[in-house]
Amino acid sequence: IQNERRHKDVPWPEGQQTKLQGLGQRKALPDFDPTDRRILELESEMNHLKQELRIERAKVKANSVKHGLFKAIKEEMEQTIEPVKPLPSAWKPSKNRGLIEEDLVMHVSDMHADEIVLPREVGGLEEYDFNVCCRRAENYVDSTLRWSQEVLGDRFRFPKLWILSYGDQTSGEIHGAAQRSFYRNQFKNCFAIGTLQAKMIQELAPHFEQVNVVSVPGNHGRRSKKKDYHGAHDNWDFLIAETANMLCREIPNVNFLIPDSFSVNLVINGVGFNISHGDDVGGSLGIPFYGMARRQKGLIALNNMQGGPRIRYFVMGHHHVPASLADFDGEMIVNGAWVGTNAYAFNRFAGYREPAQWIHGVNQSHGITWRMSVGLKSDDELNGPKRYIIDGGRDVGPILN
Repeated sequence: IQNERRHKDVPWPEGQQTKLQGLGQRKALPDFDPTDRRILELESEMNHLKQELRIERAKVKANSVKHGLFKAIKEEMEQTIEPVKPLPSAWKPSKNRGLIEEDLVMHVSDMHADEIVLPREVGGLEEYDFNVCCRRAENYVDSTLRWSQEVLGDRFRFPKLWILSYGDQTSGEIHGAAQRSFYRNQFKNCFAIGTLQAKMIQELAPHFEQVNVVSVPGNHGRRSKKKDYHGAHDNWDFLIAETANMLCREIPNVNFLIPDSFSVNLVINGVGFNISHGDDVGGSLGIPFYGMARRQKGLIALNNMQGGPRIRYFVMGHHHVPASLADFDGEMIVNGAWVGTNAYAFNRFAGYREPAQWIHGVNQSHGITWRMSVGLKSDDELNGPKRYIIDGGRDVGPILN
């Protein structure tokens, strides 16, 4: 108490006033010159470092909130999501030794499943929403099973199915897409899309000995204004993949790989694949194929430096055009999209492509031996899905054409 400062009218204990003590200020230096050039430089540098420190601390605080969001959501969902039940297995090991054994690969990219495309906005060329997307998903699964199990069943055997999911499953938040989306709520959008993909996997899994799902994000799912190359999991595509993963966790022959990166190298039946969304490919005069060729050559060079398995196929989406570009030491495979066009593509560059996704077989000795671009549309798709009926809690009223 004796060392505490008191008001002048308050008596000190025991009637004695303590002497004022110094607060420890440094003594002035006799030769200190505040105008000295070197001192001014050091003060300026110190102020600059203090400012940088404040900025970096603010970034760390913001990133801890932003990058921890989806991880926290994932942990909470793990406690509440009820997994789908595995269907009875239809897989029977064949005793016919004459069958050609290959891995089957399905490509899933550029769903934009929560996007709404009105016919009046695109000259009547497309009508699309989440229900139409679900119907197209049914067609994709049906066509894949019919082709692999029936059409090719007498000559081929596919013990493994690879589902390559590489981004833009949602239109995300950028360009105000969430406000115009099917559920008008990005969390509802992602949960519904993840549920849709889980239903697809649930129906496919009984027909294969093993199903491997690999997921990397696209550009539409990002949460930053510009692409954050350190934030692959800070992406709505990540939440969609994790939703499907959690829903399928009781299906014993299904495995998920969701790397914290925008690309991944895989070995499928002994053959090297590089998977990425493709939004980093630059173009020339608006044509992306020159950029694709440059990227392919660069990836080949990087692969040689890494010393890993040789990458023969480079897979990407983003451009909504199914295509293949062969080079002397590899091939670029570009996937199509689930939506034929939208207001942006129709008005900006008169763009339209039939909705389609690639499937193909991978032979251990010969690589890709056959491929098919599976058309997704059907005559009755506006009636909605027949099996993949998902109630995501849409409470925003009807879609007005």
